Amino acid sequence: MLKGLDIPCLEFWRDWPDGFCVLDDIGAIQYVNPAVERLLGYCADELCGVKLGRLLVEEKFCWPSFLEKGEIWRQEEAYLRRKSGQELPVDLTLKPFVEEGQIKGAWLLFRDRTVTDERIQSLRILSAAVEQSPNAVMIADLDGRIVYVNPKFCQMTGYSVDEVLGKNPRLLQSGNTPPQTYRRLWETLQRGGEWRGEIQDRKKNGELYWVLETISPIKNAQGEITHFLAIQKDITEQKQAQEALAESEARFRQIADMTGEWIWEQDPEGRYIYSSAAVKQILGYEPEEIIGKHYLTLFTPEDRHRWGQQALHKPLYHKQFYRIINRYRHKDGHEVYTESTGIPLFDPAGRLLKWRGVDHDVTERKRYEDQLRVRERAIEAASVGIDIDEVHDSRWQAIYVNPTLCRITGYSREELLKQSIPDLLCGPETDLDAVEKMRAEVRQGHEAEEVILCYNKKGRPFWNNMIVSPVKDEAGRLTHVIEIQNDVTERRKAEAEKHALEIARRIQQSLLPDQPLIADGVEVAGLCIPAEQVGGDYFDYFPTAAGIDAVVADVSGHSVGAALIMAEARSTLKVEVQSHSHRGGSEPSDIALLLQTLNDVLFADLDRAELFITLFYIRYDPVKKQLHYANAGHNRPLLIRQGESGCRQLDAEGLILGVRPGVEFEQKTLSMLPGDVLLLYTDGIVEAQNPAGDFFGMGRLCRAFARLSPAEPSELVQGLMAELYDFHQSDVFYDDISLVAMRVNE
Repeated sequence: MLKGLDIPCLEFWRDWPDGFCVLDDIGAIQYVNPAVERLLGYCADELCGVKLGRLLVEEKFCWPSFLEKGEIWRQEEAYLRRKSGQELPVDLTLKPFVEEGQIKGAWLLFRDRTVTDERIQSLRILSAAVEQSPNAVMIADLDGRIVYVNPKFCQMTGYSVDEVLGKNPRLLQSGNTPPQTYRRLWETLQRGGEWRGEIQDRKKNGELYWVLETISPIKNAQGEITHFLAIQKDITEQKQAQEALAESEARFRQIADMTGEWIWEQDPEGRYIYSSAAVKQILGYEPEEIIGKHYLTLFTPEDRHRWGQQALHKPLYHKQFYRIINRYRHKDGHEVYTESTGIPLFDPAGRLLKWRGVDHDVTERKRYEDQLRVRERAIEAASVGIDIDEVHDSRWQAIYVNPTLCRITGYSREELLKQSIPDLLCGPETDLDAVEKMRAEVRQGHEAEEVILCYNKKGRPFWNNMIVSPVKDEAGRLTHVIEIQNDVTERRKAEAEKHALEIARRIQQSLLPDQPLIADGVEVAGLCIPAEQVGGDYFDYFPTAAGIDAVVADVSGHSVGAALIMAEARSTLKVEVQSHSHRGGSEPSDIALLLQTLNDVLFADLDRAELFITLFYIRYDPVKKQLHYANAGHNRPLLIRQGESGCRQLDAEGLILGVRPGVEFEQKTLSMLPGDVLLLYTDGIVEAQNPAGDFFGMGRLCRAFARLSPAEPSELVQGLMAELYDFHQSDVFYDDISLVAMRVNE
């Protein structure tokens, strides 16, 4: 049928992504590549012999006239009619075939303009996002001239766009940033890396401000740096808060030294790393003499044995302690009694960093306990609310309140005095039985503690950790009570949230496969490492009527909300897969339809939650030894074929789930051979960074995958995670990580 036509290599056009047709001298189709079938919905046999004019929605040229001119003709806005009747916007290019001076026909190339329109829309969205970004954005060329700033940049610096375009970013420098900071910045950028750090700049009006700045090189298609992108977040208030905190802590330690309180810090093993000067007054040692010593070495032999034995049976680690009486051995040998209070300090990952505490010398109080009881208890914990009440029969009246109690309750000192403070703080939902229970305990001479819902002066509720201690005279008669009150509302919220997160984490982990799948000549294994207690990653693999299905997905964010959306997506996916099976759906084409249905079902929930899902779905047909797959905006899986050393990447067109309804997904098919290994993953692994700021990246992932590919899938994913831990040098990741490996065995 194609005899006599000078046609380019058909093998080349067979894999071309755009439509390619061969026409004879009357404009009838003689050959089409697979892309034409996919774009128009016809099979090749249906198109053979059909004139081009029948496919054009509006034919705007005369076929004989075109051939006589022998020219290349391009129709910028042509429309072809699909088999379904839908119109497809395309760019057309036609070229005639000439042999021995006679026109034998032409070839036609057309490109789907829909994808181009979508990319333009994506660029518009991206541009709007940058313009509306809450962070300042600046782009400079290689000569250091500013070529773009967004509105937030102008708002933050006080400069207009015209005032900064073409200028060097040095106009923002405050002069307070060390030169070596800028030197390291440029060294990093010249290596093609990303720099991140804190810099103090100056606004147009001369005001200083702090920014957390990230500067990245922008590269062209050849990998050459063309511009630099700077993103700035204003952290002025945060820096001011840090400076205020440091100043406050310095004042606190100065006051502590003046009042004789021994402030100390210990490492997680209990060795002193800081001591205030008051240790000289209490124990006779200079602060430098106890640094590096274990706290037990300063105790008397009796207390050293007592606390050493107790630690073996009931460790105090990770628990704060209050008013523990310790016996120290003074440098000159005599015993010193102290009352010790301490709290553990943790890093964001929950690891114990150090202990911080305060010791009061209560040696004199132990000797003269009756005379000093009220005064010593009043100054026992200055950081919490304290009131001292006189007991008149069954009625208590406050005779002293500290400033912290005024702050907690919102009442002035005058409003609290002569009042029964527990009664004053009662409200609609206060547990009056708990209040009365405390009073009963105190009347019997016992210290009582309850967490009670109280109300401040404005009627706002807060959880009050109330500790009430009795004070008796020499005759054993109750004369005073000391109340320590602490607002623990935030702590209770944190505990409740932690409990909820733990429940969500257990539920989420229970939804993932707990062992590899070996069936129908393939073996599949996977794992998921959430960045926090719960995450937005999900993977699964299971047998279906059509073969072995596997999926990897990633919900934006890694919170309880992301975990709930992922659980919903998993349930919906399972229901749809089962529904297709019950309806007899076992064709590979079910995958694209499955993703389309999943997107439509989840769209409303994802849109309301302002979340989206990326997902890659595969189905292995063990009978035909074929892999069918579809992509919803997810990372492209890696494939290592038997006998090949490098990695291939699989991809198919498809929008992320949750952006808009009615999305169509492309499905592709690949023949598999024994020994082929496929790796599905989420972006958390390639975006993981080491302490130097380097990304794990696709190159490192491909090399590790190729090296570990001979291993079983379960060993392969564990091996990849081991290499990632070595690279990351931490057990804490900033994004969820999921891996699924599949090997074809026969």
